[in-house]
Amino acid sequence: MKKIKILATCIFMLLAYSSTLEAQTKTKKLSDPSVVRYIVGGFTKEQKIHLAANADYETLSLQQKQDILNKVAQDFVGYDISVYLGGQERELWLADGNSVLYIEKWNNDSLKIEDYMPLELKRDGDTKVFYYVGGLFSGGDGYSSGSLNLRLGSYLYKNLIDASATLNLGYNKSGKESKFAGDVGVDSRAYLPFRIKNVNLSPYAGAGVSYSFSPDTYFELRLLAGACWFVGPGSLDIGVQYGTKSDLSLTLGYTFRFTGKKKTKK
Repeated sequence: MKKIKILATCIFMLLAYSSTLEAQTKTKKLSDPSVVRYIVGGFTKEQKIHLAANADYETLSLQQKQDILNKVAQDFVGYDISVYLGGQERELWLADGNSVLYIEKWNNDSLKIEDYMPLELKRDGDTKVFYYVGGLFSGGDGYSSGSLNLRLGSYLYKNLIDASATLNLGYNKSGKESKFAGDVGVDSRAYLPFRIKNVNLSPYAGAGVSYSFSPDTYFELRLLAGACWFVGPGSLDIGVQYGTKSDLSLTLGYTFRFTGKKKTKK
């Protein structure tokens, strides 16, 4: 493994050196003494500049690093910069006009993959089936409606998408008159592939269609948006729902996964 890393480093340095000569011939930017003192070479690929830095680069402050990389970025407007610090350490700088902004620094040998994976509901076994129990409320100008919202479905493609059957049972109230309301439908949500780690929050967006069987009969298209707060054995889901007939509603509920373990007879 150590030999492979050494070989990979040597290949990168050869590419960086040859590309540096090409860059110097065309732009002469890497001939700047303040740049070549810390940057030993680099090459460009797919709107990104890959630079190899020496040990002295690490002694610089963040502002000093930015000043040096801004000089490189002058002739590469719109190019992001990835700096190789030796070993598996990297820095990422994003293009900002004819300058760059620092984003992050990491070490490939110590990455925690779980920090970059989408949040999942806790479960036993391999089941993807879930159930949801919640409520839905909307109202205004003397009108209000509320219902018990039930969902039964399954997670799809890497748990980033779900599909479910829904049942809503509740009431519609206008003035002093109240009527039973109910509908059935299907929903699908896409869980966005990022999370707010500090609060274990994952946003989602989706759509569905429903058939109202009481008090009136009609089909309705629904748009969904909200966030899942992963707490306890499942997630607390907070969101909004917009229906082409029922307008805007607030939703609140909790999602569980069925366990996948089978009981064995002794």
